[in-house]
Amino acid sequence: MHGNEIFNTSIEGVPSTCLVLGGKDMDLPSYLLQGEKEFGYIYQNGTLRSWLWKGLTIANGKRCLYFDRLPIYSIWDLAGAHQKDALETAKDLCRALPLLDDAFLNVSSGILPLWRMYGIEGGGVLLFPQSLGDLISSCSDENERYANLAAWVHHDIHPAFGLCDQIVQILYMAASGQPPFLSPQSREDSFRAVSLSLMRCSLDVKTVTFIDDTLALGLTRQRDIAGNGPEQRVLGSWMITELQALSWGENITTDTKNPECVQFLQKQNQRADRRVFWRKKGWLVITIAVAALIVGGFIRNRIKLALTPPYTNGMSDTEIIEEYYTGQTELDVEKMGASLAKHVKNPAEMEVTNLYVTRQTRKAYESMDAVVNVREWIATGKPAITEGANLYGITDVRIKALDSDSYQVESDIWTPYPYEDGNGVPANPGHATVYHYTQTQRFVMTTNKRGWRLIASITNLSYRFVGTEEVEVKPNTQTKALGMQTGL
Repeated sequence: MHGNEIFNTSIEGVPSTCLVLGGKDMDLPSYLLQGEKEFGYIYQNGTLRSWLWKGLTIANGKRCLYFDRLPIYSIWDLAGAHQKDALETAKDLCRALPLLDDAFLNVSSGILPLWRMYGIEGGGVLLFPQSLGDLISSCSDENERYANLAAWVHHDIHPAFGLCDQIVQILYMAASGQPPFLSPQSREDSFRAVSLSLMRCSLDVKTVTFIDDTLALGLTRQRDIAGNGPEQRVLGSWMITELQALSWGENITTDTKNPECVQFLQKQNQRADRRVFWRKKGWLVITIAVAALIVGGFIRNRIKLALTPPYTNGMSDTEIIEEYYTGQTELDVEKMGASLAKHVKNPAEMEVTNLYVTRQTRKAYESMDAVVNVREWIATGKPAITEGANLYGITDVRIKALDSDSYQVESDIWTPYPYEDGNGVPANPGHATVYHYTQTQRFVMTTNKRGWRLIASITNLSYRFVGTEEVEVKPNTQTKALGMQTGL
């Protein structure tokens, strides 16, 4: 049982009813006790009248809320000592709630917490104001808050049908002993309750069918019934009419041990476990799956690349060596490495990579090509280059065969910086300096098992400084235009 304890006693000689909030040493939230008391309401015999609680006290060693003597009982008692009163209590709620305004009900969660509703012995209901509901909630632990509030929230319910759904949940609880969605498994299983018919409930078939069918109503049918009006209005029309046609009883029995019910609960647990798993671990499974696809694709691509001959396949050794230098001049590391055998070190890779990054970065920010291909510069008559740009590349490649697989190669390399200390030369105004070297390297070629000719090694033998050349520069109009636009 999850309802607060209720008992009768005398407070200062006045017969009173106490509702237990907790132990006598419980600290009450002061912010909920400020201001004027809010009225609650009693509904009995077709009449609604206001009701006011008296105060807080310690009685029977417990911190209690007390008020004038009133024989009330918890809604949870409809599943126990007051089971026979469940249908009439539901009818009283359907008659009372439409008489209250939205401000009093405040059903923002879609339902009315059970600590705001109480049955009255002999007929009728007591309804606490929101402030008292908040006080009881603040004094309750997590399990009590779940049982009296969260467990009754039925997701995917049309807002105007929310209270109707809750009334039917109360009848379900009265018949079966617990709310339909108290079990976390039922909530994880798309709010699929074990039907009373599956439990072989002893209520008459019409009542059982109404409760089962209403809890399983789709949104379209809920909208047809409730429309878009206030929740309490549907209670006083459709719901009360439906309840009038039902019958009830006492000592209601159910059987959750029968094979059909046991099988349903087993399958529900499995469905709930799967949903929990996918909610908590699904991201991990998906991440692993995606990673596996990526790794698989990478491996497939690597295998494909390993089986694909380089674009230089079919070229002579000298053509392959010339293509290497062409890649260096174009700052294309992939082109340089196209004919390198596995694990062969490219001695110019770091230099080419740094120049490539510089060129791309400045192209993005300054809209200029900061590294000019020296072959193109010479072929066009050595024109002026843009201010801030540099010349780089290989020219005049001279290849000499040493044997069938070895070659000594001389070439001219042009760089924007000196390779040796002491060779730095400051440029005259309006000019840039380019450094000219002759480099000698040895290439060793090999034939792999697939018959492709590849570069097996590249060895730097020497660099000889030839001299410098001054290159005329022209203003960088792109940078100046950008500065004008940005106010630099």
